[in-house]
Amino acid sequence: MISTDINYSPAAVRRLLLNLGATPRYIGFDYVIHAINLSMENSQYLLSVTKELYPDVAKKYHTTIYSVERDIRTVITAIWKRNPGLLSQIAGYPLEKKPTVGEFIAIMREYLLYHQETEHLQCPKESSFCSRNTARL
Repeated sequence: MISTDINYSPAAVRRLLLNLGATPRYIGFDYVIHAINLSMENSQYLLSVTKELYPDVAKKYHTTIYSVERDIRTVITAIWKRNPGLLSQIAGYPLEKKPTVGEFIAIMREYLLYHQETEHLQCPKESSFCSRNTARL
């Protein structure tokens, strides 16, 4: 896999998920954070979610790839039920249906990368993810 040097704050991933309605009470919460972090470090994970991303997350958490997939889907479902509007705003386009795991990871990655590049987070109006004057990734 090709690696890229991306400097970002892993805490930003956590804050974003919390704002979307996911909580650490879900087993998959940490799985999602790790999966997004891996994709931030190497975009190739987005091309092989089943063959590379799930196994690497499963290895870190000493579980199976099936549990990783299921538990990440559970987190995405919770977010989709609680805050589909904000998720669509973060995606930058209307989401007609709940995103797949790969789509969700890609949406989060691109959102975080975009705001890292601009160095100042421009939050959607309904978002309390950041303060418009002080937040930085």
